[in-house]
Amino acid sequence: MSILKYILFALLLLGLWITEPLWMKKNFDTTASPVDTQISEENHQKGKQLTAESAKMKELEAKFGPKPYGRHSTGVPSSIYDYWAKTLEYPDSLEEERCRPIRPGPRGWTTVCRYRVKTSSGYFQLMQDTFIIKEGVAHK
Repeated sequence: MSILKYILFALLLLGLWITEPLWMKKNFDTTASPVDTQISEENHQKGKQLTAESAKMKELEAKFGPKPYGRHSTGVPSSIYDYWAKTLEYPDSLEEERCRPIRPGPRGWTTVCRYRVKTSSGYFQLMQDTFIIKEGVAHK
């Protein structure tokens, strides 16, 4: 009989220990943990940064025209191909054209392109030029 008392007492203590969160009144704020507040602050900062970048991009596009995008494989915008077609002696002889990412400059969208062009003697000459694109038209 005495062992039965100890088992019942142990079961009572186990029951109290399991149900303790239900009947103990603790002041825990479960709505905002420190990690949640840090994440929300970071999201707020990212939102501010994206808004500022968007405003800057709209300002640049109003000033220089829409930002040109290069071809996927080479990074060369189509306006530079148009420029080469008008100015090169042999526009069909272009090889290995590559352009750096397009960035805003003081006079327009700026990129540096490296390309090879066939000369009148038949040899290929390596060239590197800085192009400025404004309102969809490329200039050196």
